[in-house]
Amino acid sequence: MIRWYSERARCWLDHKVKAYADRMEVSPAGITVQDLGYRWGSCGKGSRLYFHWKTILLPPRIAEYVVVHELAHLHEPHHTPEFWQRVERAMPDFARRKTWLAEHGMSVEGLMGASVFSVIMPP
Repeated sequence: MIRWYSERARCWLDHKVKAYADRMEVSPAGITVQDLGYRWGSCGKGSRLYFHWKTILLPPRIAEYVVVHELAHLHEPHHTPEFWQRVERAMPDFARRKTWLAEHGMSVEGLMGASVFSVIMPP
């Protein structure tokens, strides 16, 4: 089942990475989808982006935040004020998405039996 999710995640994430990379003026070397333990994403050496396979289980708007967050690391490797400004320029409501991920991300495994797209964003 992990393989099935990973394949779908790779396709969806690749599309989102390409769309946001143009807006953020970055050129990632590619993406890899795998188990990253407790991390949703990572920006590796050589400008390669890594995403946890469970990212596909997140609500799409939250998964997009993970994409933008990792793309911002191609400009700024650390979580400096400049990093967060880049994230905000690409995604003005990032703080709301970041908060949702912090509050609900650990429960993503509970989504396995539910429709991924039935998750409702808080107001």
